[in-house]
Amino acid sequence: MGYKLMRMRKYYDVLRANKPFFKTNLMQKKKIFLNILRYFKNKGKIIIKNKPVVAQIESSSNCNLRCKMCIRPKIGLPIGNLSFENFKKILDKLDSLFKIHLQGQGEPFMNPELFEMIEYANKKGIVVMLNTNATLLTKENIEKICKTEIGGISISIDSVKKEKYENIRRGAKFERVLENVKLLTSELKKKKKTTIVSFAVVILKDNFEELEEFVDLAERLGVQRILFQTIQTKEDYINKYDNETKKQIGLEKEKIKNKIEKIKKLGKNKKITVVFDQPKSNGCIWPWRSIYITWNGYVTPCCKILDYRKPYFGNILKQDFWEIWNGKEYQMFRKLLKQRKAPLACKGCNMV
Repeated sequence: MGYKLMRMRKYYDVLRANKPFFKTNLMQKKKIFLNILRYFKNKGKIIIKNKPVVAQIESSSNCNLRCKMCIRPKIGLPIGNLSFENFKKILDKLDSLFKIHLQGQGEPFMNPELFEMIEYANKKGIVVMLNTNATLLTKENIEKICKTEIGGISISIDSVKKEKYENIRRGAKFERVLENVKLLTSELKKKKKTTIVSFAVVILKDNFEELEEFVDLAERLGVQRILFQTIQTKEDYINKYDNETKKQIGLEKEKIKNKIEKIKKLGKNKKITVVFDQPKSNGCIWPWRSIYITWNGYVTPCCKILDYRKPYFGNILKQDFWEIWNGKEYQMFRKLLKQRKAPLACKGCNMV
């Protein structure tokens, strides 16, 4: 009961800070709230009656960088942008969403219709989140950001050192990214926007000794939060990593934990929140709470399953939602994860 109350409070806090939710009509508010209640009631069941509470919708699989850890080019899937018309169709089917992450394997700002999608989601009372490499945070895009309601923008950055950063995020210019982030936080503050700007940092052997320095960089640029996560260790990822990337795996869990605790203390002194994405004691909840949808409509239960062909769950633009959501593959995933067993596509994931 304590865990459920904690989760309910978390949703309540985000809803309270979500201006689009309070501006939407009473019917939509009720629909979102009732779906959250159904989620708690159906969690753990194989066939469920709630719709997803959270969706990660890939606005674009195009990217302007060639990051070292990225295996997107090695999967062999079509590259493209989600159209605004298809986005509307998806949201009309997922009509009780609480939050969406408009991101996937590409850079969201590569999609010319991104802001139309954000505005459409705003009208439905949905919290919108974005993850970006910050290279396309131009003055024009920042002006558009300030005219919409975005709950949070995470900046992918894995080093505070120019040479190391540009070696990881190949194609990006370190100084330009810092200038863009500073301009973003300054304009958001000037316009009195509540958007939370975060650093999203992948912990690597190469950047481990400099992790504390992200706190100082965040303070200097006006960033409010730092999100740390370890490099992905699912088997299908490791099989596609190059030898240099494979060497970044293997840091001791206790060593990482101690480092994060130290960084949290530094962050507290500077009023910067530090979050570490670590395994949940209750296991993976994605197939009950969340859904991942590619730019061309294909469904997977998780953002870490990059190849929608293996296993195949369906296409939300071509099929009935409930046919997919309670289909054979989803039922199998829920059954295995309930037993704390990893489906083949999840092998090596530390969330199982």
